[in-house]
Amino acid sequence: MLEIEDFAEKLFIHPTHLSNTIHDVTGQSACGLYQLKILEIVQQLLTDEKRSIREIAFLLTFEPSQFTKWFKKATGQTPKAYRKILKP
Repeated sequence: MLEIEDFAEKLFIHPTHLSNTIHDVTGQSACGLYQLKILEIVQQLLTDEKRSIREIAFLLTFEPSQFTKWFKKATGQTPKAYRKILKP
């Protein structure tokens, strides 16, 4: 996963300027906005039952146990519980 510095470098601007601009425009921190986007991607990846939760964690550069903790903190449920809700 990329850091704010990586995005700023690609835009040829200072990371603080990028961070401040994101906050001024959206009202959210750059980190918070990035976390929401990652969560959207994770939720989409979890719909594909062919991918294991472990595989998704590694794909996003998480250790599996850290991924589960992060997801639970963000959503209130584990990735496994989220998948169960998705099943008809």
